[in-house]
Amino acid sequence: MSTTLRRTPPDYAGARPEPATSGYVSHTATAFVHVPRAEFLAWVNGRELGDLVEPGKGMSRVARTTPLRGHWDPARDRTGNRRRVEFADGNHLAEEVLADNPDRFRYMIWGFTGIQRFAVRYAVAEFGYADRDGGTDVRWTYSFRPTSPLTRPFVAAFVGRTMASMMSATLEGMRSGAERQ
Repeated sequence: MSTTLRRTPPDYAGARPEPATSGYVSHTATAFVHVPRAEFLAWVNGRELGDLVEPGKGMSRVARTTPLRGHWDPARDRTGNRRRVEFADGNHLAEEVLADNPDRFRYMIWGFTGIQRFAVRYAVAEFGYADRDGGTDVRWTYSFRPTSPLTRPFVAAFVGRTMASMMSATLEGMRSGAERQ
């Protein structure tokens, strides 16, 4: 007989971590999208997170998001908006927008319920956008803060394999989707 463990999703009502100035393990991915920035941002902002993120090796797909603070309306500044991200494997994390304007979208994730909780304190990520040759340069950086120096090698391996593949595949999906439209 099989049993399923049901978890109550975290409410993430407390304060988010304050970003440190150093000590991160980071990865940056870039893409050039042959679409003007305003059109690219409109295309990206018109999609659900689960439709945008391509899971990396060993990573579960995003199943849904639940707004916890703010309305996540891309027509307005989303700074301070918070949501819970649920993955297909039943794990969760919190995401909060730190900066939102046409040049950059910066956010933090934390409160991992999966195995990452043992190695990662939180991560800060940023999309940067710049106009070039009638299109958009997109630069996406993810910076993970290990829980201790002992977990840094594990975080570096996760970032180098899982996050790098997820980021490249996601940017390629964004590029091809926006260019098709």
